Amino acid sequence: MKQTIMIALTISVMFVQPALAEKDKPKPATGEQIFTQHCASCHTGGGNSVNESKPIVGSKELATIGKFKSYLSNPPGHMPYYQNLVNDRKMLDALHKYCKSIKTVPKKA
Repeated sequence: MKQTIMIALTISVMFVQPALAEKDKPKPATGEQIFTQHCASCHTGGGNSVNESKPIVGSKELATIGKFKSYLSNPPGHMPYYQNLVNDRKMLDALHKYCKSIKTVPKKA
């Protein structure tokens, strides 16, 4: 009887524990969240406060994920290098997709 109970407990832990671990796992950041955290201070709304003639909107650097990664791996001027972002494919993909989704730069007041 004790052996049957131990087997039942072991089996329940084997199946329940992974399900609970998945539930507690944080959700990956969205492209918009990544953009807000890393990019928005200079690129509000897809623009470029440092060089207005080079907004994110319509940038050739967004043509492919490879080109985007290459650009972010060797950022120009004072643009910071975010190694964790460049090396995390899910974050990079999410940011790339979000940047491509921005269609217009907000007009200045």
